[in-house]
Amino acid sequence: MGYFVDTKNTSSAKAFTKEEDFVHQRLLRAMSDQDKLLLLNGASMSVPDAQSELSKRKKHDPDAKVQCTRCRDALFRSKFVPDQYKVDSVTEVMENIPPHANLVYVVSAMDFPMSINEDVFKYRGASTMMFVVTKLDLFFANKAMAAKYGLQFFHDYFWRTYKVPPENVFCVSGTVDWHTERLYQAVQDNLFFIGCVNSGKSTLILALLHIAQQNRQKLPNARRDRMAQRLDDMAISNNKPTTRQALAKHNLAAINTFKKLHGPGTSYMPGFTRGNLPFELSRNVTIYDVPGFASSKASQLYEFMHANAIKSIQKGQKMHKKGTYKSHYETARGGQVVTVGGLFFLQVPQNVMLQVRNVVNHKMHIFKNMEKALQLWNDPHSNPALRDVFAVDSSKTKLVKYIIPSFYGSVDLVIRSVGYITMTPTGKFNAHQPFTVYLPEGLEAIIRQPITRYITRTLAGRDAQGNVLKKENWREKSVTEVKRYTGKSPFVSRLIPGEGPGNDAEIMQKYVQQVKGHAVSHATVSDENQYTNWV
Repeated sequence: MGYFVDTKNTSSAKAFTKEEDFVHQRLLRAMSDQDKLLLLNGASMSVPDAQSELSKRKKHDPDAKVQCTRCRDALFRSKFVPDQYKVDSVTEVMENIPPHANLVYVVSAMDFPMSINEDVFKYRGASTMMFVVTKLDLFFANKAMAAKYGLQFFHDYFWRTYKVPPENVFCVSGTVDWHTERLYQAVQDNLFFIGCVNSGKSTLILALLHIAQQNRQKLPNARRDRMAQRLDDMAISNNKPTTRQALAKHNLAAINTFKKLHGPGTSYMPGFTRGNLPFELSRNVTIYDVPGFASSKASQLYEFMHANAIKSIQKGQKMHKKGTYKSHYETARGGQVVTVGGLFFLQVPQNVMLQVRNVVNHKMHIFKNMEKALQLWNDPHSNPALRDVFAVDSSKTKLVKYIIPSFYGSVDLVIRSVGYITMTPTGKFNAHQPFTVYLPEGLEAIIRQPITRYITRTLAGRDAQGNVLKKENWREKSVTEVKRYTGKSPFVSRLIPGEGPGNDAEIMQKYVQQVKGHAVSHATVSDENQYTNWV
């Protein structure tokens, strides 16, 4: 149920008007008296006023959750008006948090580590915060695997990168309640949950509120115990014992109902949370949901994305199904262009074959060449068969060219708030030109070492006796391993602006030389110097 709020008369109960009443009154005022009589068909000479009928209606349940039309449109209609979803900067968010408040930084696994905005550390040291990596259900099939492999990597990463003690790092899934109990035990009073937009803060707080509710129900309560006993007696008398499956289904439904009626609203739209919202876990512990922040560039993503695609894409894709070395891949050849929803256009250099594993929740498409890709990008209606290829409205943005720094082997191309693809070049190595990628203006992307190296068992490139294998023999003879993150080599790199004099390899080398003081030519990249051109 949605309500319009009259901001000119907020002191009166009449300031809250149901949406259907608002529309009814507007249309009624526009009708002539003769049209009103025709509408009533002679039933009465007086037209009932919607507001006067309000007192006759059945009163609402006081415990029912009331939604504004903005929230309801976002949740159920994918209706998104950017002006209504202002995304704050880091400065705006941090200046509204008390200086002595406790902080927990919520980080999304979907685009890790892009959801870590280091501008936050200008206000608080990283070692003084708690860090919670959310959406682990996108990476792992079950919580046991998340605890075995995920926790070790994130402990290593935060310690070696920001000197955050392992006891301050948590890996959870608020959606399916993985390891939220451990986080609940560590929660302190006056704790503010900060993070980028859509990092999962509100969903995580809902999970903590549900744990608090469960703990309260464990306390002695004679009335509740009598009710439970009465229900048990009814089940026995009906000779219909509850099956384990039915009980699990009932419990899941109860959890979902609780989360709908309590705590902060959640949405895949950015800027859904407004203001610092307090929630009481117990008499002694209050936590706060804080609006998500973003850079000015990142917030522009939602200005050119189709509203009906935002929800689908930001649900995420399961890495353990789509992103491992055993997963299905598509092959693109030299000159072809790979895209996922128009979120990027990856051009494959000549004489190169590329294996691509898509970990974005949108179908991948391979175009014959860049000319064909841009033709359909600029006029998607020219080919009705491909109308669902693009999730981005080309009329609202333009493409910007970037060069991918030289790499050796596989690499992840990570898109902020969207997901990633894993790229593995095969065949003859192209010694002349690097990969190029075109992004909608304002959309941020990086390259990253394949994260599967550190959170799943991958091919080690050695046989059982420790002998190094040729690439073509890895699948048949290689043992598997999970690597530890040491921080000795760069984990990520920015993309390089693609405009300037010279070819792409020369532009890249000149840019890296200016930033780092040294670079290598693209033609000489090998296993030994594969990260030299990463910036």
